[in-house]
Amino acid sequence: MARRVRKNSIDPSVVQVVHSWNRCVRGMMLCGVDRATGIDREHRREWSRQRLEHLASVYAIDVLTYAILHNHTHQVLRSRPDIARSWSPETVARRWLMVTPKRDRHGAILEPSEKQILAITSKPELVEKLRLRLSDVSWWMRSYAQTIAVRANREDGSRGHFWESRFRSHVLADQASILRCMLYVDLNPIRAGLAASIEQSDYTGGKDRLDDLRVHLATSNNQITLKLDCGSEMAKWERLDHPCSGWLSPIQIDDQTATEETRCSQQANGHVARGRRTSHRGAVRIPLTKYLLLLDLVGRAKRLDAIGYIPNEVATCLEQLNITTSGFAESVLVFGKRFSGRRNSVAGKSSEPDRVLAETTSAV
Repeated sequence: MARRVRKNSIDPSVVQVVHSWNRCVRGMMLCGVDRATGIDREHRREWSRQRLEHLASVYAIDVLTYAILHNHTHQVLRSRPDIARSWSPETVARRWLMVTPKRDRHGAILEPSEKQILAITSKPELVEKLRLRLSDVSWWMRSYAQTIAVRANREDGSRGHFWESRFRSHVLADQASILRCMLYVDLNPIRAGLAASIEQSDYTGGKDRLDDLRVHLATSNNQITLKLDCGSEMAKWERLDHPCSGWLSPIQIDDQTATEETRCSQQANGHVARGRRTSHRGAVRIPLTKYLLLLDLVGRAKRLDAIGYIPNEVATCLEQLNITTSGFAESVLVFGKRFSGRRNSVAGKSSEPDRVLAETTSAV
């Protein structure tokens, strides 16, 4: 049975969580030291990260986590058409023009002119077309891959394809699959033998979040107590504008915090100002501390080739997501093998999607 057409599985008009990945053509190196030529392209990791952070400030898409490896990238994205529908025509035009912004001779981004914005807002059908694109994962991946390919080919003095194909993707249908996939993506450097721990897994969402937490604990006078059950205090901390992870979605879905918070994009001068991320909505119903602990436990299981032990404190959270602890670490480490199947969606034990994916939320 042939793989389903991507447009039949990714729907930009509804809230979806999608795992997408793309790989360089013919074993070319996106970053790192090229084994064939010996050229060091490690700086391209920062290219990729900066591009993802810029797109997170423009599109109506949450970045749940990501990983940038030597010859491929992983992204776990959540489309937010409910937020895009709340944008004014001026906001849609401004954001679309900022997807690929013009720059001055020093490389600084130039804001769109009123003439450029008017050229879009004067055409209502075009506004609605662009509004849908701004919540479309396919257009996000196009915007990311095309920019990196052009820069890489220009640097290498070459032409032609840089990526094997546009990208590959799977829709994650429930909270269990989202959690497993996020852990799998954050653990990619360890699985590939490029890092021995989360602390060394550069250019991943897990490392970015851990770095911000460690800086806070080392410098803040009002420190968060590092307990597995931090409650809403940790959820509120996640939603601050942190240097490394401020553009990523918070880990924890916290209903109490969600009812109190407002959208990242606030009204300013008649249009919606861009924040570093689309929304404050969390990714899964598990605290950041427990997520990082799961990363460490599963990473250790991979390095030591052992069965991952899940403490009772964390096991309770997994059970609430309808996940059995038996074989959990192994199921995360082999999660990638499910991508080669014929399905375009991945579900865990629970067949009913979590309500955060099905409903259009008013508190984001």
